[in-house]
Amino acid sequence: MLRCLISPLLAVVLTLASISIHPVSDEEALYGHEGALERYYLPREVAGWPAPFLADDPGTSVPHKIGMEDVLRPGSLVATWCFWFVVVIGLRKLLKLLTSGRREVRPASE
Repeated sequence: MLRCLISPLLAVVLTLASISIHPVSDEEALYGHEGALERYYLPREVAGWPAPFLADDPGTSVPHKIGMEDVLRPGSLVATWCFWFVVVIGLRKLLKLLTSGRREVRPASE
């Protein structure tokens, strides 16, 4: 039972750890309200990899800082979790394949 939960939970941990990755994004958001609009459209901070699932919300958060009050993108969150789940499954299979080749078969003694 516990073995069935290892891969999904490890994928959750890796997904949450990917919040520390802030990929370059071409998204822009409106930060500020006074003066010419062109100077207030700035790049939007996003977090998560490979699909950014957190985006800076200029209306409710500290500008250019990712936090709990920012926009959560559920579809990207699921895609990121699926990516890490496939990686974990692949690594477990590879580890099993590499370790199974090291077992020595002892001949039966007569």
